[in-house]
Amino acid sequence: MLADWVLSWPILFPILGAALMLLIAPRMPARIRAWLPIIFIAIEIILIAVNAAPGRHRLVISDWATGSFTILLQMDGVTWLLLLTMFVPIVALWLIAAPRKPFDWLAILILTASILLTCAGNLITAFMAWTLLDVSTFFWRLARHIERDTALRGFVIGQTMGLVLFAGTVLVASKQSDVGVIFVALAFWARLGLFPFHYLLPTRGTDASDLWFARGIPLITASSLWLHWSIVGVLAPSAFIGTLATFAIIASMIWIWRASVPTSTTSQTQLDSSDASMELPTRAAGVALTSAFALIPLMIAFGGGTGVAMGLWLTLAAVIALALFEIAKRWRADNLNRWNRLIWFAAILSLAGLPLTPAFLGRLGVYVALWESNNGIVMLLVGAATLLILAPMWNIGFALKGGELREPTRVEYAGLVVILLTTAALSLLPMLITRALSSAVSESYERSMDLVIRTNDALGVGLGIVILIVPVVGSYFLSTWLYRFRPRPGALVLRTARVIDLDWGERMVSAIGLSISAAARAGAAIAEENPIVWILFIALWVAIFIIIAP
Repeated sequence: MLADWVLSWPILFPILGAALMLLIAPRMPARIRAWLPIIFIAIEIILIAVNAAPGRHRLVISDWATGSFTILLQMDGVTWLLLLTMFVPIVALWLIAAPRKPFDWLAILILTASILLTCAGNLITAFMAWTLLDVSTFFWRLARHIERDTALRGFVIGQTMGLVLFAGTVLVASKQSDVGVIFVALAFWARLGLFPFHYLLPTRGTDASDLWFARGIPLITASSLWLHWSIVGVLAPSAFIGTLATFAIIASMIWIWRASVPTSTTSQTQLDSSDASMELPTRAAGVALTSAFALIPLMIAFGGGTGVAMGLWLTLAAVIALALFEIAKRWRADNLNRWNRLIWFAAILSLAGLPLTPAFLGRLGVYVALWESNNGIVMLLVGAATLLILAPMWNIGFALKGGELREPTRVEYAGLVVILLTTAALSLLPMLITRALSSAVSESYERSMDLVIRTNDALGVGLGIVILIVPVVGSYFLSTWLYRFRPRPGALVLRTARVIDLDWGERMVSAIGLSISAAARAGAAIAEENPIVWILFIALWVAIFIIIAP
């Protein structure tokens, strides 16, 4: 067994490796210099793979047991697989569309913070890594002009919920677990960027790798927090999580109507233009992924002993779908051949959880767990949301026909092969992969097999299969009928979507803040212009001290 300090290798290498690459790059031939980013990621993947040695690596950075502020890092099977999933799509995306600035220090800082948060062994360590991730993401978005209008809003949301996490950590440590666990669950929910915290993560970037750094990697780290719920030390609040998930799913059902239709300045016949064809798929894919990631907390809350394995496979499927969506949009923007449609459809199937896709056991497990916990209404709601969300996704896929001006290069095909091989491994070898991770994950996977395969609840499994398959098949046929009933600009569903965007709440808070600021400035102006105000102020405090003096 390797020493526990090998856990620090994949954490330290991004910063040290980027510095080394920048140092040697000017001395390298241009042909080799172009491959330095791929070499960088390959070394990081090797360092992560080293941690696959048997056992659970735990590294104590500082020990302050008295204040429950021990900084602890850990690398178990779930962490190991999530870190691999974090970096393998980067290889695919960089082969398909090389980034303009691969060794961006703020992007490297995002990677480091994400790895720290994924490896957090307790809540206080998660809080510290959380803060670093928010700060680095905020400045990175400003530097790269990625939705700068919402960057500050996302930073405020992240830091506010970080403080909520800290409060929950203190309450759980002080044995006030009933309130503390609610705070922790709320903070973890916000980290996923789900309603009503949807402004935490941006929805688009300037190149193919931007959305992966701004949304994909943070979503993996947020999912890791849920999959390591055991570090909280108490059971997840199922009623609270179920309520949040219900509102988030309803919000996604409303948002998809707006996200899947052209804006007021874009008609359906203009979808062949590059800008229009990139905007609409990005908006719709963001909503679809929101509904998928909302299932992970549901599985942790209602899945019992099966939650870790099922939630892990839901996470992997959603991450693969995100990567495939990005590749399809990138190939469409570059006017490649018709493969972009098939890539888009593969992302839809990965998201939907049909058999022989990574999300199959996870999706089916969510439905069966909800049924057995007497939450059949939530199960039906998830199925209905899947039907409504996937229908426009099919239409968008059919509209993603490029000009077929050129065929992909061999390097671009290599990027596609990387992501497809990863998808095939996760789809066809889940049992082998799970058993290789750790005994805890393997045990959870065996329980999940008892839940959905070797089951005594044939009715629950049957209903789960129906709700799994019917929305996928039904959405395909619904897609041809959907465009006849697209909402008009003033339709109720679009007005409702604007309401649940919560922009009005920000405007209200800003108006209150401006009013307070104006009142403060007016008071200060009066005090500056009339010294008698200060004399009266001092006299007031003298009178108060005289009254309270013994």
